[in-house]
Amino acid sequence: MKKISIVMLLASSFWGMAQERLEMNDIDTDDIELTPVFVGMPAIATDRPDITESAQITPVGWFQYEGGYQYSHMEESISVTTFTDAHQIEQVLRFGLNKRFEVRAVINANTRRIDEPAIWVNPTRFTGVNPVTIGFKYNLIEETDVLPQTTWLSHLTLPWIAGGDYRAPVQGNTVFHEQRLMLEKGLTRRLGIASNIGISGGMNGMNGFVDGGMFSLALGYDLGMDFGVYAEYFSNWQLQGRQLFGTPYFDGGFTKRLSNDLQLDIYAGLDLSPYVKTRLNSSGLFIGTGVSYRFPLAQYLR
Repeated sequence: MKKISIVMLLASSFWGMAQERLEMNDIDTDDIELTPVFVGMPAIATDRPDITESAQITPVGWFQYEGGYQYSHMEESISVTTFTDAHQIEQVLRFGLNKRFEVRAVINANTRRIDEPAIWVNPTRFTGVNPVTIGFKYNLIEETDVLPQTTWLSHLTLPWIAGGDYRAPVQGNTVFHEQRLMLEKGLTRRLGIASNIGISGGMNGMNGFVDGGMFSLALGYDLGMDFGVYAEYFSNWQLQGRQLFGTPYFDGGFTKRLSNDLQLDIYAGLDLSPYVKTRLNSSGLFIGTGVSYRFPLAQYLR
C-alpha cells in the first residue's frame, strides 16, 4: 500500500483499446500532420486510473496531462501496528517524440499521517512533493492478430528534486529505478486485457539494485456512450533482508470520455492480504478520481 501512495497510481485506462485498434488500422500514423483538424485520431489512451500502465504511446507532438486525487488507508503489523493515512495529488506529464517513443515525468504531492499507538503519543505527519520521477516508454511490438501491443517503460526517481519533508537528505540521495514490460491486447470490439511485469530498486550498486517489483492483470470493457469499466488484480513485492513479502490488491473503476482528448475517472481498491493470509500482516483501501487531457503541443510551438 505504501508504494501506491508514493510511487504508483499511474495506471492505464484501456477500456476502449479494441475500438482504438480498429480506428488505427485504417490510419497511416506517419502521415498524420499537426494541424488544427486531426481526422481519424484515436481516442485518448491513459495510464490512469488503474495500476497497469498502458502500452500505448502518446501521439507524436502531443502533450498529455493525467492528474488526480487519491486517499489511502493502511494498517500494517510486524512488531507493532502502524496506521497510515495519505492524501495524494498525482500528476503524469507525457509527450510523444515519435510513433514508438514518449518522454514522461511523474510529480506527486502528498500528506501522510503515520501513527504507531504502542510507541508514539502523537502521530507523525509528512507533507511535501515526492521525489520527481522521469522516464520514457518505448514500443517494442505493435499489436497484431496474434501478438499483443508490447512496450517497455523505464523510470528514474531523483531524490534531490523534491519538496517539503521529502527533500534530501531526509529522503536520502539514492536514485531509484523502475522497469516494466507492458502487454495489451484487444480481445473483442469492446473487451481488452492488459498486464504489467516490473522490477525496482536503488541505483547504488548490486546491493538493493532489485529489491522490489510488481505484477498486474486487468480487464477493460467498453460500456458504450463513451463509458468504460475495468477490474484489476495487482501485487507488489519487496525484499526485506532475506525475506520476500508480497501484497495483493484488487481494484476497479469507471471512465467517462467527454471528448476524443478529455477523460474523467473514478476508482477504488482493497488490500487482499487479510483474505489470502500473506506473510506481511497488512490491510487497507484506497479511492480516487482524476482527469486526463491531451493537446497538440508541437502545433502551438511552431
